[in-house]
Amino acid sequence: MSADVPLEGRPRRLRPPRLPDVPEDWVATPYWDAFVVAVLGLMAFLGAVSGEGAAARWTAAGALAALAAFYLVYGRRVLRRGPFQRWRAAPALAGYAALYLPAATAVPSVATAMFALAPLVFMTAPGAPAGAAVAALLFGPALLRAALDPSAAAGLVVELPVLTVILLFSLWFGGWIGRIIGQSAERKMLIEELERSREQAAALSARAGALAERERIARDIHDTLAQGFTSVVALAEAVESEMDRDPGAARRHLELIKETGRENLAEARALVAGGLAGGAALELEEALRRTAERTGEEAGAHTVFTVRGQAPAHLPAGSQVDLLRGAQEALANARRHAGASRITVVLEYLPGAYRVTVGDDGRGFDPGAPRSGFGLAGMGRRAEAAGGRFALETAPGGGTEVRLEIPHPEGPVGTPQGTEEGA
Repeated sequence: MSADVPLEGRPRRLRPPRLPDVPEDWVATPYWDAFVVAVLGLMAFLGAVSGEGAAARWTAAGALAALAAFYLVYGRRVLRRGPFQRWRAAPALAGYAALYLPAATAVPSVATAMFALAPLVFMTAPGAPAGAAVAALLFGPALLRAALDPSAAAGLVVELPVLTVILLFSLWFGGWIGRIIGQSAERKMLIEELERSREQAAALSARAGALAERERIARDIHDTLAQGFTSVVALAEAVESEMDRDPGAARRHLELIKETGRENLAEARALVAGGLAGGAALELEEALRRTAERTGEEAGAHTVFTVRGQAPAHLPAGSQVDLLRGAQEALANARRHAGASRITVVLEYLPGAYRVTVGDDGRGFDPGAPRSGFGLAGMGRRAEAAGGRFALETAPGGGTEVRLEIPHPEGPVGTPQGTEEGA
């Protein structure tokens, strides 16, 4: 954008400046008002003490004092309401000319007031009108003096070229200032747009974070509480059918219901507290072992839990949660759908990764068939979020194997393990 273009670059055609419509930020201030009034007041004083005749002196002093009052009453209001509004700028320029020309004609030395009037004109009107107004204020007094006193016409030969140079310099300087102000205005708009974009990005980030957190909580609830409640319902139905014909089995299932309820309560508290606390790998192993045993009891299947590799001294909380939730979901699917007689759970500590594998010898399914469940898709998203991998191997009648692998930055530390437990 032009805000980044240097002021000195490609040649520019000399033209009156076109300033942006943002005066309140750079001219409509008490400092600018004080500057204009001070210059006009000083010129009025110099006109009053000049060596001209009494009528000329008081004409110059009175006109310049009136010009300062006109600026304070009307001119500054034009700036504050926005420049380049022609119907407001025209009366302002007319007033400046009507009061300045008699003063500069009567006492030529007060023409120094142009030091304040020229920028004021450029701030009040757009390009060409501003240039014409400055030219009128510069050349008008000399031409009026020549018209009133023909003997002064000879001085125009020297005065007009000087005034032309001053006019050209005023147009160049006004254009340069205009470009600076234009670039400042563009930068201001860019900064405002950037701030709005940052606010929008922050809002979108917060919304995306809320959605991601909602999805994470949904996965955790599905993998823990929902599966636990499903087990409670299934066990309650089993107790209902066994109460009369097999009281012993009913009592065992009641014990499982109580154990599942306690574990669900612990899971709910863990979710409220933010998940598992990072700690020794044995905590994860014990949780996996209990989950595998309970699944085997509920499904009537033989379960085997195996640990392979070197257990780390400290297992990150996030890795524990991901591995445990993945195994819980895979075991719940095996219990509900597989009809398996054997279920295996393998926890492996690999170089650079942790892996949990859940397999069964059940009925399997077609992995390409449409699925309406949330579990397998949730496991895939969990692995992706952790930077890991999720794999599913199954076929109709061929059992199912689910693998969830979570990376870790450090190599394994600890003692070798290779235990296998049956349930």
